[in-house]
Amino acid sequence: MAEKVPVPVLLISHDGLAASLKRASVMIMGDQENIGVISLEEGDGLSNFITKVQQVISELEGTEKGIIFLVDIPFGTPWNASVAVKREIDHIVAGISLPFFLEVLNYRNQYDEIEKILADSLAIKDQCFRYLGSLGK
Repeated sequence: MAEKVPVPVLLISHDGLAASLKRASVMIMGDQENIGVISLEEGDGLSNFITKVQQVISELEGTEKGIIFLVDIPFGTPWNASVAVKREIDHIVAGISLPFFLEVLNYRNQYDEIEKILADSLAIKDQCFRYLGSLGK
């Protein structure tokens, strides 16, 4: 029987944030397959960056099921490149954090449906931040 390929995830960010998130996830959860990482570097224009995104997508498996794009901020170049290549079956989430990324990895090991993976992963959004200080008393 063929091994199940997890839903592809594409981490896209400015500078090295995406690569750092992936490295941190390996430290916490172990190596995870079918994750693409792309960083926007100084001097990358949108059209050049779109080409980079398309190249990394071509290296992922199971893209016919859709791709989860995890982008650092909405409306920046990584977001715009994701929107440019997004198909109807793909999903883009902006505002990635390590807790959210770990949830996506956890749920994609349980589910094949992107909508279910993201619905359960997004449930953590209200728990991602903790504040301890004078306002947090």
